[in-house]
Amino acid sequence: MKTITLKTQDDFFNQINEMALEEHISKSALIRKAITDYRKKNERAKNIKQMQDSARREVADGRMFKEMQVFDNALMDGLQEESLKGWVSDDIIKQTMDNLKLSKK
Repeated sequence: MKTITLKTQDDFFNQINEMALEEHISKSALIRKAITDYRKKNERAKNIKQMQDSARREVADGRMFKEMQVFDNALMDGLQEESLKGWVSDDIIKQTMDNLKLSKK
């Protein structure tokens, strides 16, 4: 095990002593626990930030998807099923027309 020397003010040293006595652990164990807890807290904060950033991107992507749907609907506006025949399969035509009908509701 490695040794770390820590210089502190008297009041901080006294706080460490009190906390170690209350927890019934050594000062070294208290400091190890504090550093481990601190690292976990920082890791959790980092994970939360990543999730928030991801959620923001998903919201932005969702807005972009909706804008693309509006654009696609504008392009498809006025096209009839017959004008698509021969270009794409009947299943895709039906699905596209159904989607257009749903998006206009």
